[in-house]
Amino acid sequence: MSTAAVYLAKTDDPYKGACEALDALGFKVTGEKVYIKPNLTGGLPSNQGMTVDIGLIRAVLERLHDCPRITIGESCSDTIKAFDELGYRELVNEFPNVRLEDIRSADIVWKPIPKPFHTREMPFNKTVLEHDYVINIAKMKTHSLACVTLCLKNIFGFVPARKQKLMYHPFIRKAVLDMNQIVKSHFCLVDGVWGNEFDEVQSTPKKTGVVITGKNLLAVDLIAGAVMGIDLHNIDSYRMAFELFGESDVKLLGTSVENVRVPYRQGCLPSTRLRYFKEATASILYRMVNRH
Repeated sequence: MSTAAVYLAKTDDPYKGACEALDALGFKVTGEKVYIKPNLTGGLPSNQGMTVDIGLIRAVLERLHDCPRITIGESCSDTIKAFDELGYRELVNEFPNVRLEDIRSADIVWKPIPKPFHTREMPFNKTVLEHDYVINIAKMKTHSLACVTLCLKNIFGFVPARKQKLMYHPFIRKAVLDMNQIVKSHFCLVDGVWGNEFDEVQSTPKKTGVVITGKNLLAVDLIAGAVMGIDLHNIDSYRMAFELFGESDVKLLGTSVENVRVPYRQGCLPSTRLRYFKEATASILYRMVNRH
């Protein structure tokens, strides 16, 4: 079994926590085309628990050197509004070679899935596949379908349009395994300074005070889950992911999990259950007449 280093920073400041964690792991990227995928669900301020703090993106950008192309992309309900209101326009003006992408309107490329769990082929954002290095920046949250939404699920944002997401979201536990075979994360961060518990469609902030970083996606998620009081080995999508990608022996650096553990409530509003029932029905009908 290989060893994966993960740094767990205890912090109330997302930027300082990210800098501490990145520097502890010696993170820097030189001369690569880099794609950064933050979770910007709803475009809310990060202390409302739904959205990655821009301080993590700033910390990453400061450690990219001579990169000819840097793209920050997302596909939330209103990506443009999120970019405008969360300070990403100012970030672009400050850092050279950075551009923003609304994945919902990006070009699409269909890719066959090497080991299908849900479907044989899927549409992906073409742009990310033109980059050398993907940085996956997730928010610490629970999710009624996926149980948790960390780095494994954050790749779901690379399915571009709403009509295509509809085919996969009701079956997200298996669909994310297909997606992560195509879009490989080279470095991962989780913003857990403020997380979100219970239902993913409403803000229920959970002060947790951590930033987690590492190269190995599953190792980073495993520590994030432990901080939330959730053993990812009990979630079927992660059990399948460990079988598919392999499980590493985690070398934890920084603070201990016990020093920062904050149990997260898991649950789902009746309105969310109804929404997902409608989505699943629509997905089955949509897949009958569309490529998938």
